Amino acid sequence: MGKLIFARRLAQALLCEKRDEGGDACGRCRGCRLLQAGSHPDFNVLRSAEESKVIKVDQIRELRNFLSFTPQYGGYKIALLESADSLNLNAANSLLKTLEEPPGDSLLVLVSAQAARLPATVRGRCQALRFERPPAHQARAWLASRISSELEPQTLLAAAAGAPLAALALADLARWNRRRHLIENYEQLTAGKVDPIQAAAVWLQGDLGENLRWLIGWHTDLIRLKMSSEPPWLGNPDLRPRLQHWADRWTPRALFARLDGAVRLHVLCSTTQVNSQLLLEAFFNDSAAGSESAGFQSAL
Repeated sequence: MGKLIFARRLAQALLCEKRDEGGDACGRCRGCRLLQAGSHPDFNVLRSAEESKVIKVDQIRELRNFLSFTPQYGGYKIALLESADSLNLNAANSLLKTLEEPPGDSLLVLVSAQAARLPATVRGRCQALRFERPPAHQARAWLASRISSELEPQTLLAAAAGAPLAALALADLARWNRRRHLIENYEQLTAGKVDPIQAAAVWLQGDLGENLRWLIGWHTDLIRLKMSSEPPWLGNPDLRPRLQHWADRWTPRALFARLDGAVRLHVLCSTTQVNSQLLLEAFFNDSAAGSESAGFQSAL
């Protein structure tokens, strides 16, 4: 939805020394040049540690030290927390006092795609700015002018849950072809034509998180199709014939068990240090066996 772009643009405007009449950054002053170079002394970006995928308490302590100093250029000191929902519990608790009583001319901007994952105590100390999806006709027109004619704007928007920037990111032909390759692989797996170990190796290629989000989306659509022959909305309308065939083959219990397993798989692979290969093999083994039990989850 562009939340991070907005947050960075807000920070740039506040640190700019010669804002225009609309309040936007000039892009030319000392503050703008330093921010563009990533060396502005009054701007700090906090993101999850790559190895742990969470924001840790030590990072919050460093943030508090940063905010405790007087702004070098006499304006704001700004801290931007990317993916704030990745704060672990200790880090979130450590942040509370700073959110409640931020030092002097400081501004903390928390960006989150899943605000419900933030503790209520953190959310309660923030002013919420919600970003709504634009009208579908506007999003389609905007997207159509920016993508290859080989791709369908409506399909991309459906796959991105109506978020235009996410849809634009999906418009990369290599990523879209990757999606097609994965669903073919999954179909072969459920038909017993591919070994779970081989399937796991395929799914580990590329962005595993994105691959698993595709998997969750397919199973969500399968349940929609199972509940109604004409569901009001599908996240993968271009795959409807194939998904309808799967929905006809599998029971509701099996579909819900697989969706639960896919969600659990995504959470474990994105938030913890695990052997993703083994988790994928366990999930695919259940899928290949046509199990209606949550064997994958209980095995954990």
